[in-house]
Amino acid sequence: MNDRSHISDVKKPGLALALIPVVLTLLVLGVQLFYFGDFTPHIPLAIGLAITGLVGIRLGLKWKDIEEGVFHVIHVSLPSVSVLICVGMIIGVWIASGTVPTLIYYGLTLLSPQIFLAAAMVLCSVVSVSLGTSWGTVGTVGLALMGIGAGFDIPVYWTAGAVVSGAFFGDKVSPLSDTTNLAPAVTGTDVFSHIKNMMPTTIPAMLIAFTIYLVAGFTLIDGEGGFI
Repeated sequence: MNDRSHISDVKKPGLALALIPVVLTLLVLGVQLFYFGDFTPHIPLAIGLAITGLVGIRLGLKWKDIEEGVFHVIHVSLPSVSVLICVGMIIGVWIASGTVPTLIYYGLTLLSPQIFLAAAMVLCSVVSVSLGTSWGTVGTVGLALMGIGAGFDIPVYWTAGAVVSGAFFGDKVSPLSDTTNLAPAVTGTDVFSHIKNMMPTTIPAMLIAFTIYLVAGFTLIDGEGGFI
């Protein structure tokens, strides 16, 4: 069994010391992105991890403690990584199987241009809650809705706003979402308590957005599609 009795003697870092790894990692990442034009973040993140380890040693932690902390974070993040892998497969399968073109065809046939924006947001919300991913929703149903919106001559920014609004709402309240599971796992609470505490801000934002898209549909879009 590992001797961890010394952990209680390790002093907590002050605000300035705690911010050092974050700030230095962002600086290194910024240099790599904007100076060298390299968009792979692996090296800056590895440097940030090394800086964090040095701060831990400065506070009195042993290498074994730092190693266990790193593996704990990896263990907590594995469900989120698994969800992202599944999202990639879903997007590829839906596009290759013709699901997205089918959604575009029936969307143009069944949906009215005036209710399209509100319906797009609700549809993306339902799909995002079911799949547990905003990226998966945007890359599948959202892609089809963008095509439908173009067919109705609705500006891209309105359609994209409706898609993103619905997708992010579903992602925040879905118990299948990677980030919704990651946040309570890191903070030590359960996922349903986390979702319950997000409802007072998430539901009003959803209702406001739905009202905006509904009003915009009936005031800015004519029955044949296109802005008035």
